Amino acid sequence: MKNIIFDFGGVILNLDVSATIKAFDELGIKDIANSTGHYYRDPVFNQYEIGAVSDQEFRDVVKTLSDQPLTNDQIDRAWTKMLLDIPKDRVDFILELKNNYRIFLLSNTNHIHQLQFEPYFENLYGFPFSDLFERIYYSHDEGIRKPDADAFTNVLEKSGLLASESLFVDDSFENIKSASKLGIKTHHVRPGHELQEILNSME
Repeated sequence: MKNIIFDFGGVILNLDVSATIKAFDELGIKDIANSTGHYYRDPVFNQYEIGAVSDQEFRDVVKTLSDQPLTNDQIDRAWTKMLLDIPKDRVDFILELKNNYRIFLLSNTNHIHQLQFEPYFENLYGFPFSDLFERIYYSHDEGIRKPDADAFTNVLEKSGLLASESLFVDDSFENIKSASKLGIKTHHVRPGHELQEILNSME
């Protein structure tokens, strides 16, 4: 194993998607997510995560989903409620792994979230979030999101990686299945995980 490709939310960053769902509900946006709580009913959320709409276009559509007038700040605060902390032990572990492996990030995310968690990380740890990785692949920059197989082949091709030499770490079983079909070794992160558990997948 030479390469490790990390997911972000739910693996490195702690998430509480229900907090965003509740915040939107308080803004008059009801039933924003489907029954799983992880997929949003309106297509603008998927479009936003692949960079097909701008920050303002995303906000403008979200405003139409409410029964009350909303400001951009209200939307941004609700949308980022799900972003919690990035524990130091996970950061230290990734820095340790960099001594022996090529480390990458592949994340379904969006620009508003990026503007929130990157400054948070640098203020907390004193160096840029990007320094944790050889290269970061954000869905809104790449124009594609997991579990689409192209999201994984994009990383392999652009960074010159072999699937057989790469480990993908994610908390979504759907994403894990997609990567596995390409011959990428995988580690499925479950609630209450310790990131160090991935070492068992590399033996």
